[in-house]
Amino acid sequence: MATTTITLIDCDGGHVSVRTDATPPMVGKGVTPAQALAMELLGTSFKRGAEVLYSAQDVPAIALALDLLDFEALAHAVPLEVRERARRALGLDKIDRTPTDGVDIDRIHRVRATS
Repeated sequence: MATTTITLIDCDGGHVSVRTDATPPMVGKGVTPAQALAMELLGTSFKRGAEVLYSAQDVPAIALALDLLDFEALAHAVPLEVRERARRALGLDKIDRTPTDGVDIDRIHRVRATS
């Protein structure tokens, strides 16, 4: 599951800096519903005069998580459990699903049919 992180930072003089790990909008590129909502929020921020930075390294929490996974940065200094948590925070973890996970749609249809 992909994630989009948006951080709002108060700057001097009443200005706001909006930092995100989202990719900049591109014409013709498909987006998920979450990405579409993020683009709306970022567009509104831009229209209100906020500085909008599209870079994962500009988002403090994302930059830390990326450094925890980078062996040339901090990955050698932290245990595997911490790297796994960073991977999960970035939405990079693999979730194994079994057939029993989620909603049994057939059972829902049977219940509706008998009601």
